[in-house]
Amino acid sequence: MTSILITIDTELSAGLHGRGASAEENFAQTILGRVPGGERGIAYQIAEFAAHELKAVFFVEALSAGAVGLDMLKRTIDPILSSGHEVQLHAHTEWLHWLPSDPVDGRRGACMADFSLADQRRVLELGIENLTKAGAPRPIAFRAGNYGANNDTLRALASLGVVYDTSYNFSYLGDPCAILADRHLQAPVRLDGVIEVPITDFIDRPDHFRPAQLCAISKREMQHVIDCAIAQRRQTAVVVSHSFELINRARTRANRIVVDRFRQFCESVGEMSERAKTCGFEGLDPASLTSQRAEPAPLQSGMARTLARMAEQAIGTVIYG
Repeated sequence: MTSILITIDTELSAGLHGRGASAEENFAQTILGRVPGGERGIAYQIAEFAAHELKAVFFVEALSAGAVGLDMLKRTIDPILSSGHEVQLHAHTEWLHWLPSDPVDGRRGACMADFSLADQRRVLELGIENLTKAGAPRPIAFRAGNYGANNDTLRALASLGVVYDTSYNFSYLGDPCAILADRHLQAPVRLDGVIEVPITDFIDRPDHFRPAQLCAISKREMQHVIDCAIAQRRQTAVVVSHSFELINRARTRANRIVVDRFRQFCESVGEMSERAKTCGFEGLDPASLTSQRAEPAPLQSGMARTLARMAEQAIGTVIYG
């Protein structure tokens, strides 16, 4: 049975922080998704998951706690854990600029891959320490901010006992994702000491791959991709979203197209319980996860769905900004 991993990158905005926004304002916008008419952040997402009996994984950015305090991290983690979902580690190295105690002696980079193996290990240690101090279990899975990991990231994770990485996003491979493998990863694989669980992608037009990210593809494409992954008997289908993804880029109003997409996604996955299950990384079996010998064929979607999504996205940009 295919394991559907609904993953939510949950993070404060380093950009807002750098422009002088207070921690409370940042939290309200990016974690709670607070806009006129209500909230569309993690509380809303958790409620939808509960309505359809789904389990999700929240990759919580932990370096920011050094700049804004552990309380914000705890306020993020508590409702996730109390609702039965997983908290795993997410790290954006942009936050190093504001940390009072610098783990990498002034070296800077936009992504994990910009740092040495030793520096990456220090950054990951700090992230793990912050998460656990804020009340989360020790993480067993990681996703790099901007998907910007490399093979040294995997080695650093392995040295710290982290079992899974899910930073491999083929659509971003080369820049900023720098994880090297001998093929386009379509299934989990052991790589440099960890199990790499790639973000699901598909061919949306000739010679072009698109990730299964909520704001990037239509509800018809998402449904098709999940159905095809199940038909191929894939071990995993990894879907990406963000804590702030249901509001517009200006963070002034809900994006009703994406909200509707999210609700219908939850409804459709909830109806797949006999063919697939939603789970976290704690529910995966490392041995069986990597037992698939042949790489599955790439998933594909037709041009009709692609063109319909492009039109939908254009309308959404005009209406919601």
